[in-house]
Amino acid sequence: MTALRRAFLAAVPPEEVLDVIAELAAPQPRSGFRSGLRLPSRSPFQWTLRAQWHVTIQYFGKVADSEDLVGSLAAAIAAIPAARVQLQGAGGFPSPRNAAVYWLGVANPEPLRLLHSAAMASAARFVRTRDETLYQPHLTLARLQSRKNLSEDVDALDGYPIGPPWLVDEVVLLESEPRRDGAVYRQIARFPLG
Repeated sequence: MTALRRAFLAAVPPEEVLDVIAELAAPQPRSGFRSGLRLPSRSPFQWTLRAQWHVTIQYFGKVADSEDLVGSLAAAIAAIPAARVQLQGAGGFPSPRNAAVYWLGVANPEPLRLLHSAAMASAARFVRTRDETLYQPHLTLARLQSRKNLSEDVDALDGYPIGPPWLVDEVVLLESEPRRDGAVYRQIARFPLG
Protein backbone atom coordinates (compact mmCIF):
# COMPACT_ATOMS: atom_id res chain seq x y z
CA MET A 1 0.00 0.00 0.00
CA THR A 2 1.51 3.30 -1.15
CA ALA A 3 0.14 6.64 0.03
CA LEU A 4 0.09 9.69 -2.23
CA ARG A 5 0.20 13.31 -1.03
CA ARG A 6 -1.32 15.13 -4.03
CA ALA A 7 -2.67 12.80 -6.71
CA PHE A 8 -4.41 13.76 -9.93
CA LEU A 9 -5.42 12.19 -13.24
CA ALA A 10 -4.28 14.05 -16.36
CA ALA A 11 -4.07 14.04 -20.14
CA VAL A 12 -0.60 15.18 -21.21
CA PRO A 13 -0.32 16.82 -24.65
CA PRO A 14 2.35 15.47 -27.01
CA GLU A 15 5.65 17.28 -27.62
CA GLU A 16 4.47 19.11 -30.76
CA VAL A 17 1.64 20.74 -28.76
CA LEU A 18 3.98 21.54 -25.87
CA ASP A 19 6.37 23.19 -28.36
CA VAL A 20 3.61 25.58 -29.48
CA ILE A 21 2.69 26.40 -25.87
CA ALA A 22 6.37 27.09 -25.11
CA GLU A 23 6.58 29.46 -28.07
CA LEU A 24 3.38 31.21 -27.03
CA ALA A 25 4.62 31.68 -23.47
CA ALA A 26 8.16 32.73 -24.45
CA PRO A 27 9.19 36.27 -23.43
CA GLN A 28 10.02 37.03 -27.09
CA PRO A 29 7.91 34.87 -29.44
CA ARG A 30 9.60 34.32 -32.81
CA SER A 31 8.85 36.83 -35.52
CA GLY A 32 5.53 36.14 -37.17
CA PHE A 33 4.35 33.63 -34.56
CA ARG A 34 1.02 35.41 -34.41
CA SER A 35 0.73 38.93 -35.61
CA GLY A 36 -0.81 41.17 -32.98
CA LEU A 37 -1.00 38.49 -30.28
CA ARG A 38 -1.09 40.18 -26.88
CA LEU A 39 0.01 37.99 -24.01
CA PRO A 40 -0.04 39.06 -20.37
CA SER A 41 2.89 41.06 -19.07
CA ARG A 42 5.30 38.65 -17.41
CA SER A 43 5.90 40.45 -14.10
CA PRO A 44 2.79 39.51 -12.04
CA PHE A 45 2.76 35.93 -13.32
CA GLN A 46 4.28 32.76 -11.95
CA TRP A 47 4.54 30.79 -15.19
CA THR A 48 4.19 27.04 -15.01
CA LEU A 49 7.00 24.91 -16.40
CA ARG A 50 6.78 22.73 -19.48
CA ALA A 51 7.08 19.59 -17.31
CA GLN A 52 3.90 20.71 -15.51
CA TRP A 53 1.69 21.25 -18.58
CA HIS A 54 -1.27 18.91 -18.61
CA VAL A 55 -5.05 18.92 -18.75
CA THR A 56 -6.36 17.74 -15.39
CA ILE A 57 -9.11 15.14 -15.58
CA GLN A 58 -9.65 14.91 -11.80
CA TYR A 59 -7.78 16.00 -8.69
CA PHE A 60 -7.77 13.48 -5.83
CA GLY A 61 -5.40 15.05 -3.32
CA LYS A 62 -4.20 12.82 -0.50
CA VAL A 63 -4.77 9.12 -1.21
CA ALA A 64 -4.04 6.48 1.44
CA ASP A 65 -3.77 3.56 -1.00
CA SER A 66 -2.62 4.28 -4.55
CA GLU A 67 -3.18 0.68 -5.64
CA ASP A 68 -6.83 0.93 -4.63
CA LEU A 69 -7.23 4.14 -6.65
CA VAL A 70 -5.52 2.59 -9.68
CA GLY A 71 -7.79 -0.45 -9.47
CA SER A 72 -10.87 1.76 -9.25
CA LEU A 73 -9.92 3.78 -12.33
CA ALA A 74 -8.54 1.15 -14.72
CA ALA A 75 -11.73 -0.52 -16.00
CA ALA A 76 -13.73 2.71 -16.18
CA ILE A 77 -11.06 4.48 -18.24
CA ALA A 78 -10.54 1.47 -20.52
CA ALA A 79 -14.24 1.71 -21.45
CA ILE A 80 -13.83 5.27 -22.79
CA PRO A 81 -12.86 5.55 -26.47
CA ALA A 82 -9.75 7.46 -27.53
CA ALA A 83 -10.61 10.86 -29.03
CA ARG A 84 -8.94 13.86 -30.63
CA VAL A 85 -8.83 17.15 -28.73
CA GLN A 86 -7.22 20.52 -29.37
CA LEU A 87 -6.24 23.41 -27.16
CA GLN A 88 -7.95 26.67 -28.05
CA GLY A 89 -8.47 30.03 -26.44
CA ALA A 90 -7.77 31.07 -22.87
CA GLY A 91 -9.51 31.84 -19.62
CA GLY A 92 -9.03 32.80 -16.02
CA PHE A 93 -10.11 31.31 -12.71
CA PRO A 94 -12.33 32.14 -10.96
CA SER A 95 -13.19 34.52 -13.82
CA PRO A 96 -11.25 36.48 -16.46
CA ARG A 97 -12.10 39.76 -14.69
CA ASN A 98 -10.85 38.55 -11.31
CA ALA A 99 -8.24 35.94 -12.24
CA ALA A 100 -5.80 34.13 -9.99
CA VAL A 101 -5.02 31.55 -12.71
CA TYR A 102 -4.45 32.03 -16.45
CA TRP A 103 -5.24 28.96 -18.55
CA LEU A 104 -5.56 27.60 -22.08
CA GLY A 105 -8.89 26.04 -23.01
CA VAL A 106 -9.96 22.99 -24.99
CA ALA A 107 -11.86 23.49 -28.27
CA ASN A 108 -13.81 20.23 -28.05
CA PRO A 109 -14.09 19.39 -24.34
CA GLU A 110 -16.64 16.55 -24.53
CA PRO A 111 -14.11 13.66 -24.71
CA LEU A 112 -12.38 15.00 -21.61
CA ARG A 113 -15.69 15.54 -19.83
CA LEU A 114 -16.51 11.90 -20.55
CA LEU A 115 -13.20 10.88 -18.97
CA HIS A 116 -13.90 13.10 -15.97
CA SER A 117 -17.37 11.54 -15.51
CA ALA A 118 -15.90 8.03 -15.69
CA ALA A 119 -13.22 8.91 -13.13
CA MET A 120 -15.80 10.44 -10.79
CA ALA A 121 -18.15 7.46 -11.13
CA SER A 122 -15.44 4.88 -10.46
CA ALA A 123 -13.34 6.69 -7.87
CA ALA A 124 -15.74 9.10 -6.16
CA ARG A 125 -14.72 7.87 -2.71
CA PHE A 126 -11.23 9.30 -3.31
CA VAL A 127 -12.56 12.80 -4.10
CA ARG A 128 -13.04 15.27 -1.27
CA THR A 129 -16.25 17.32 -1.33
CA ARG A 130 -14.29 20.57 -1.86
CA ASP A 131 -12.75 19.09 -5.03
CA GLU A 132 -16.14 18.29 -6.58
CA THR A 133 -16.40 21.29 -8.88
CA LEU A 134 -17.88 21.99 -12.28
CA TYR A 135 -15.37 20.46 -14.67
CA GLN A 136 -13.66 22.91 -17.03
CA PRO A 137 -10.94 21.19 -19.11
CA HIS A 138 -7.91 23.50 -19.20
CA LEU A 139 -4.13 23.68 -19.11
CA THR A 140 -2.79 26.03 -16.41
CA LEU A 141 -0.24 28.37 -17.98
CA ALA A 142 0.35 30.78 -15.07
CA ARG A 143 -0.69 31.73 -11.58
CA LEU A 144 -0.94 35.36 -10.54
CA GLN A 145 0.64 36.84 -7.45
CA SER A 146 -2.55 38.83 -6.92
CA ARG A 147 -5.85 38.76 -8.79
CA LYS A 148 -6.00 40.73 -12.02
CA ASN A 149 -8.44 41.54 -14.80
CA LEU A 150 -7.30 39.34 -17.72
CA SER A 151 -10.26 40.04 -20.00
CA GLU A 152 -8.09 41.56 -22.76
CA ASP A 153 -5.58 38.70 -22.52
CA VAL A 154 -8.35 36.11 -22.69
CA ASP A 155 -10.00 37.91 -25.62
CA ALA A 156 -6.67 37.98 -27.50
CA LEU A 157 -6.71 34.18 -27.71
CA ASP A 158 -10.46 33.82 -28.29
CA GLY A 159 -11.00 31.12 -30.91
CA TYR A 160 -7.25 30.80 -31.51
CA PRO A 161 -6.12 27.13 -31.89
CA ILE A 162 -2.99 26.35 -29.90
CA GLY A 163 -1.05 23.55 -31.53
CA PRO A 164 -2.39 20.68 -33.59
CA PRO A 165 -5.19 18.36 -32.46
CA TRP A 166 -3.91 15.27 -30.69
CA LEU A 167 -5.27 11.82 -29.88
CA VAL A 168 -5.96 11.30 -26.19
CA ASP A 169 -5.43 7.55 -26.06
CA GLU A 170 -4.18 7.40 -22.48
CA VAL A 171 -4.30 9.33 -19.23
CA VAL A 172 -1.77 9.36 -16.42
CA LEU A 173 -2.13 9.25 -12.64
CA LEU A 174 0.45 11.66 -11.25
CA GLU A 175 1.62 12.69 -7.81
CA SER A 176 2.66 16.31 -7.30
CA GLU A 177 5.51 17.14 -4.96
CA PRO A 178 5.55 20.87 -4.18
CA ARG A 179 8.99 22.55 -4.28
CA ARG A 180 10.17 26.16 -4.11
CA ASP A 181 10.95 26.28 -7.82
CA GLY A 182 7.70 24.58 -8.85
CA ALA A 183 6.00 21.24 -8.37
CA VAL A 184 7.63 18.05 -9.61
CA TYR A 185 5.37 15.31 -10.94
CA ARG A 186 5.92 11.59 -10.48
CA GLN A 187 4.07 9.09 -12.64
CA ILE A 188 2.11 6.51 -10.66
CA ALA A 189 0.17 4.73 -13.44
CA ARG A 190 -0.82 4.99 -17.10
CA PHE A 191 -4.32 4.10 -18.29
CA PRO A 192 -4.94 3.33 -21.96
CA LEU A 193 -8.33 4.32 -23.31
CA GLY A 194 -10.49 1.69 -25.01
